[in-house]
Amino acid sequence: MARPPQPPPQQDQPQPDPSITMNKWTGLKNTVDAERLTQEELEIAINVDIDDVGQLHRRRGRRKVADGNFSSAYTTNGGLFIAIKDGSLGLVNRDFTFRALASGFTADPLAYVEVGPVLYFSSRTRAGKIDTDNLGAGVLSWGSNPDIWFSPVVNPTATLPPVRGKLLGKPPLATCLGYYNGRVYLAQDRVVWFTELFLYDFVDKTKNYWFFEAPVTMIGVVTDGIYVGTTEGLYFITGPNIKEVKRTRVGDSGVIPGSLVYVPQELANPGLFDMAVGRRQGTDVKVSIMFLTTAGFCGGQDGGVTYNFTEDKFIFPDAVQAVAGFRRQGGINQYLAITNSEGTPVSDARIGDHLDVTLIRGGGRWCTIQQGVEFGDSASAVIA
Repeated sequence: MARPPQPPPQQDQPQPDPSITMNKWTGLKNTVDAERLTQEELEIAINVDIDDVGQLHRRRGRRKVADGNFSSAYTTNGGLFIAIKDGSLGLVNRDFTFRALASGFTADPLAYVEVGPVLYFSSRTRAGKIDTDNLGAGVLSWGSNPDIWFSPVVNPTATLPPVRGKLLGKPPLATCLGYYNGRVYLAQDRVVWFTELFLYDFVDKTKNYWFFEAPVTMIGVVTDGIYVGTTEGLYFITGPNIKEVKRTRVGDSGVIPGSLVYVPQELANPGLFDMAVGRRQGTDVKVSIMFLTTAGFCGGQDGGVTYNFTEDKFIFPDAVQAVAGFRRQGGINQYLAITNSEGTPVSDARIGDHLDVTLIRGGGRWCTIQQGVEFGDSASAVIA
């Protein structure tokens, strides 16, 4: 009788690899609980950067290169680095030495706008201009003083007085500056002033202004119009000429002063930029803006088209002011901002931390109150 065939001996099956490979991240997210985050979303990210293809990198360190109290930094189109150091406005050289151009500057941040070789600056307390082709001239005055009455009548007579004229004066002190189509725009509280056409030292005080319902915190210029941010909203202004402008409200959140930066258009539009392939073919080379609002990190393009990149991902702490910049480094396009909440930190709590508190108070009868607190960058409470 033939022996039945024997089954081959069983071999150990290879065990599945329990490790999980994670090679792409989308960034921080604090709008949901930690257990609801996906593998690409981060709850905490300390001293790391995410490049344009989603890879994590250790954040580069820093080193001290100069002593002093620096503020209001600006880099011109020609590569000059202008800043205030210890109350003096001047040039920071490539070796980090400082060349003062004028003294007596306060802590008020300066706003800058560059028109050709001339750099204009202004704050709540002081304004002026710098000829970047002739730094030896120092800081020059901006505007005429006193005001002048300008009339088209060149030679007034007793029968032909200087009629149909206009009152021209120096541009007012401003907290925001912008340049668009031959005029410099200046924000002073709830008013945006603008200079005469190609005459940047003169403002017609009878008509060269726009009123807004709230204090202006930003003037951002794109190809076909001007973004004006206030403490309660965002507006886009465009039109064929200065007398026929259209004002459109494009945002309902206040803009944080000091948060504006200019960037290439493809970086401010998620529809034109693909993280996997970079800039797409046919994208126009234009300038867009990025800024912070009370509702998140936003971008603005031509036509009043705006985006909120973080509204459904990250809730920022309240801020009253920011210092922002943009840089390209090692495959990373970064918007960098430091915000001021106008408060003093009182604990080591991080953004997004939650605290449940039970208060038991006396005073005639017992009263128990439960309260939850979401931490920004600081929190404080007074209990009477």
